[in-house]
Amino acid sequence: MTVLLWCTTGWRATKVWRKGQDRALWWAFFGLTVMMTLRLPAGRALDQLTGITDLSYLLKHLFGGVLGSAAVLAFLRSVSGQRDGSSRMRRLRILLPLAAAAAMSALFFAKLQPYETNVIFKDFAAHIALLVYTVVFLGFLSTSLLSGMRVCWRWGRDSSSGALGWGLRLIGFGLGAGVAYALVRIAAQLTRFSGNGMLPGALDDRVSSLLLLIALLFIVTGSTLPVLGKLLAGKAERRELLRLYPLWRELTETIPSVRLDPPRGVTAERLDIRNIHGRLYRRTIEIRDAALALSDHAPLNLRERARQHVEARGLFGAQALVSTEACWIAAARRSKLRGDMPTNKEHQPAGGGRDLRSEITALTQLSDAYYSDLTREFADACERPLETQL
Repeated sequence: MTVLLWCTTGWRATKVWRKGQDRALWWAFFGLTVMMTLRLPAGRALDQLTGITDLSYLLKHLFGGVLGSAAVLAFLRSVSGQRDGSSRMRRLRILLPLAAAAAMSALFFAKLQPYETNVIFKDFAAHIALLVYTVVFLGFLSTSLLSGMRVCWRWGRDSSSGALGWGLRLIGFGLGAGVAYALVRIAAQLTRFSGNGMLPGALDDRVSSLLLLIALLFIVTGSTLPVLGKLLAGKAERRELLRLYPLWRELTETIPSVRLDPPRGVTAERLDIRNIHGRLYRRTIEIRDAALALSDHAPLNLRERARQHVEARGLFGAQALVSTEACWIAAARRSKLRGDMPTNKEHQPAGGGRDLRSEITALTQLSDAYYSDLTREFADACERPLETQL
């Protein structure tokens, strides 16, 4: 789990600090990662290096509990679109975690030093300080997590994005497990103060550790789910970009003035994973611009012949419209390459979609029709002398 957290934190750092986005979520992952690291032998090594007994105990609570929960709550408010109503509320959201951290630090250095944790229970004053420390820490943690759960369930239910909605729900489950962790720890401290503990032996520690791991697992998964949705959408757009490449290359080589950038080979296209969405958007525009320019070589009689050719093959409706457009574009392209003079004086708008998604669908259908035998037969027929065709 710790390795997964460090990988997630490092991966998000390259995006966050370069673009200045989602910094609250990054701070949350950073705090949780430091906390989990300090639970390992690295925490004991830090205590020995600094000479401060159980310093890792304080730091893992400050990083994971105070910083982590405050950052998660700030991220959830940002994602859900919530805004603090006044400057007073904004200051309060900053001062509360700072006050909790200051109180915990004061209690730790005033009464919990230089005792080892297991020795504290033998000193009444130190035990009281530990109890207050635990109540302050877990009280702040529980309040933050409960607020986060409310945001997650409300906006996860109302979200129009499936990935975002389920991601918020999973984060809500994780925050719920965090609340359960806090309650178990408070109960364990209270029962240790009055007796031997809530559960026999170290079982309460194991239960709380399990709840903490469950909370982290759900939070990591939930925050990654929207990113996974974006990755899948990006993969689909890359597939569409490559699928439109042959039609785009052929038409823009005929009308090079519509291209923003010089063409590249298909291998370079496959290897380039940058700005997939922007390139796909530009590709749809350039295909339509090239088709519009080629319409100068597609007079009404050519379009009518294309329609008759398509209907003679038994196509009607939307499929016939797409095939007709593909036929006259192919014939107009050959006319342009032969150097024929433009003869069309009446431009008719080409087919297409109302938005990028429907336009991609329309152009994909156009590409399939353009490279069909039906279109090639029509373009070949248009190149033969008229008396041969008759």
